Amino acid sequence: MRRTLVTAVTATLLVGGGAVHLASPAQAAVAAAPACSTNGSWQAGELNIYFFDVEQGDSQLIVGPTGRTMLIDLGERSWNAYHTTMAMRVAEEIRAICGIASGPVHLDYVMASHHHLDHVGYAGNPHDDGNIGNGFWQLLHPDHQAFTVGTVIDRDAGDWVDTNGDGTCEVGTSAEPSDEVVWHNAGTTSQTTRRLICWLYGPDGQRDRLHIEGRVLRLTNDDPWPSFDLGPGVTAEVLQANAKGVMQADGVTPVPGDHTTAAYPPSENDYSIALKVQYGQYRYATAGDLDGEYSISGFGYSYNDVEASVAEEFGDVDTMRVNHHGSGHSTSSYYTEVLAPESAVISCGNNSYGHPANRVLDELRTVVNGLGVGADIYLTNNPCAIDDRSGDPIDYTGVLNTEGDIALHTTGGGTGYTIHYDAGSNSYPAGLPPVDGGPTPTGEVLISELRLRGPGGANDEFVELRNTGTGSADISGWRLQGCAATSGAATNRATIPAGTVLPPGGYYLIARDTHYTGAATADLTFSAAIADEGGVRLVTASGGYVDGVGSAAPASSECREGAGLTFPTGDADVSFHRDGAGSVDTDDNAADFLGPAASQPTSSLGQAS
Repeated sequence: MRRTLVTAVTATLLVGGGAVHLASPAQAAVAAAPACSTNGSWQAGELNIYFFDVEQGDSQLIVGPTGRTMLIDLGERSWNAYHTTMAMRVAEEIRAICGIASGPVHLDYVMASHHHLDHVGYAGNPHDDGNIGNGFWQLLHPDHQAFTVGTVIDRDAGDWVDTNGDGTCEVGTSAEPSDEVVWHNAGTTSQTTRRLICWLYGPDGQRDRLHIEGRVLRLTNDDPWPSFDLGPGVTAEVLQANAKGVMQADGVTPVPGDHTTAAYPPSENDYSIALKVQYGQYRYATAGDLDGEYSISGFGYSYNDVEASVAEEFGDVDTMRVNHHGSGHSTSSYYTEVLAPESAVISCGNNSYGHPANRVLDELRTVVNGLGVGADIYLTNNPCAIDDRSGDPIDYTGVLNTEGDIALHTTGGGTGYTIHYDAGSNSYPAGLPPVDGGPTPTGEVLISELRLRGPGGANDEFVELRNTGTGSADISGWRLQGCAATSGAATNRATIPAGTVLPPGGYYLIARDTHYTGAATADLTFSAAIADEGGVRLVTASGGYVDGVGSAAPASSECREGAGLTFPTGDADVSFHRDGAGSVDTDDNAADFLGPAASQPTSSLGQAS
């Protein structure tokens, strides 16, 4: 996947909706505040990560080896708090870290992982008589903390449209929200989101936008995810935003898009930004409040498994910032096993949500990592919740840190790292692989042969799967989907039974029920035909994409990878075969498949003669 490097030059661009707007001369001339000094408490020459205690919220600061900075989130406890706020507290902490005695500090990057109050605070708006604001707004407002910034990084929830032509961005009220926000990728919405969008993308020349105007980078699904410059030797790359490429539980409806009027809109958490940071051998994963399951909330919205879309891109890490404050809807067993952290940090405070969940704490205590079994768990507060929502007390056995900030810095140029907490510090080696090699990647199971029409006519169809990996693959609950010939939309055809495990090199054959004419006995059958100019794809039980093969004919297809194939229209016993004994996978169907050639379907029982 190609990455775009964001440097100090691109920090003066506003990217949104495909348009690029240069900062106005007045805004470009705003003098930057002092940047991190070597007089501060951060460790020069190393990667530094600070987890601020903002109670039931989140805020973290990354300082690179030469002092370049990224503040991720600045959560508040209340929308109407503006005298004693977390923004004020975090500002003081950053001054101490950066060696700035008083006044504002310049931050190279500020990132909003997603649009919840406990992550971004509450942006003020000129239409409010009280002009209430905290969080990021208070930190970057020229009349408040007055911090300056190079680039503000935001996900693509929506944009401001001046519907009444008065040149101001209006939010309305919770009961009667303004129509001046047009949604791009959104499910549940709130005044927090509307205010943030008005502030980030509102009219030029507004005083509260003085330090951010022309400096907002919006991560759209049409552009490659960027990487950020945090100093020499550091890579910091976005792996996910806006739930790009993730399907809802039905396997058909995408999580991205405007779902604000849906019966069960996706949670705002599903759209969080996932960021991977690496320095030397040290690797760090942070992903906002990403969800890791499919379920319906009692509050009328849906959770979607977005963690599965980034787990393997993160791969093995040293430290995991635990998603969604340790919520039971996040940090799935699969996500935890793939990331296999030696240390984990949970940002939470006194709450009634059951954060962190016992299941999540147990997953971390038993994860197999490079040091053996179990990650060290650090909390910004201990305890956070007293019990989960079922009334069972939360087990905090072995959890480190009672209350306060947690600081991490690498050692030896990233060969190790040390975590400082209220009772002392712990040091770790970096870059250790899990002792058991980790789970078998799902990508090792591929569609190896397929026929959408055969000697028995248009319904004589089969799809052959093969495990090309070196370990067994559990494909229980995985679904075969077929794509329409015109729209390219995918719908379910068959679900693989529980307990189905493919050994290395093993095959699994899925075929049309009474119409399939192949000699090999199918392992599973389906009854709804697949269009000749459609295609097929394979998804996991949670809807995660595995593999797809599609026709070149439709304008778009959820099955096709790359150029696509031209399927036969005659009733011949021919099929397409994946090259390299079924192992070649360049994500381009036309390059990966050979044929049409004589059909040779193989099932778990072997190939019939």
